[in-house]
Amino acid sequence: MRPTPAETIAGIRRILRDVVEPEVGSEYARQRLREVRAVLAQIDWDDAALRLRRRDQALRGLLADARTWIEADPARRRAFADLLPQLAGPGEPVPEELAALNAVHARHAAVLTEVAGRLATWLRAHPEDAGGRELRLRMMRHLAV
Repeated sequence: MRPTPAETIAGIRRILRDVVEPEVGSEYARQRLREVRAVLAQIDWDDAALRLRRRDQALRGLLADARTWIEADPARRRAFADLLPQLAGPGEPVPEELAALNAVHARHAAVLTEVAGRLATWLRAHPEDAGGRELRLRMMRHLAV
């Protein structure tokens, strides 16, 4: 694919430097513009979607594991029934476009955060649930990254 995302961003950075920056009136605004260009240079744009896809794939796996854990016990099914429709199913499509993938990932992260919080409440009432403790620990590791 030409231009690559990195080539596109490099072109945008050149336009910001060569066309926009000379027209900017204040030194403060020029400095902010330089900072924007620097941030754009720090990201491997050719790999950004792949990294996000991998991260979302791990997140989907955790949500699928949460679904399995919930559905394995009638009491858990009752306690988490309202969350079940939000948990990623195995057939949920993975968007190709970065913006759509980012939106899906943000939604999955919000659901995981909700499930982890509810799971903490569950574990206070059911401290003997080793599977729940292990699942929450995995969720917390993922959210900490």
